[in-house]
Amino acid sequence: MIEAIATVVATKTGMVSVEYKRSSACGHCQQESSCNISSMAKEEKNDAQIIDVACSLELEVGQQVRIGIPENGLLKGALLVYILPLFFIMLGAAIGQYLSVADAEWPSVAGAFLGGSVGFLLMRFKSARLTKAEYKPVILGVTIPIISVLQNNCH
Repeated sequence: MIEAIATVVATKTGMVSVEYKRSSACGHCQQESSCNISSMAKEEKNDAQIIDVACSLELEVGQQVRIGIPENGLLKGALLVYILPLFFIMLGAAIGQYLSVADAEWPSVAGAFLGGSVGFLLMRFKSARLTKAEYKPVILGVTIPIISVLQNNCH
């Protein structure tokens, strides 16, 4: 399960809207001053994302929750979106090269284009048939806000 901390921004019957901030992939190591990746990560906008999540818990606006997405669904999606079209592009290029006459390049290019088109159409067809439950985020639990812990310790 891939997890993130989110804040409840709205509640509806059986659903909550949560806001979370995407974190940068950069770990900000000791090479931060000379690293191009670190400077790009600072320039990126870490805009908050708002998603709707099915929820049977009684939550209030402002509460923090742990949300999770199953890794299996994420991996299937990545394979479907990236690997399937790439495989068909390479297969089409190989078939085009095999069928080419006098070592011309245009059959390989045309084969790659046709193979890519078939791969993207197949990806679209397959993605429509996948169950949405594999990709839906779920609420794993409610976290205790840091502010309330500090207030309780001060009294």
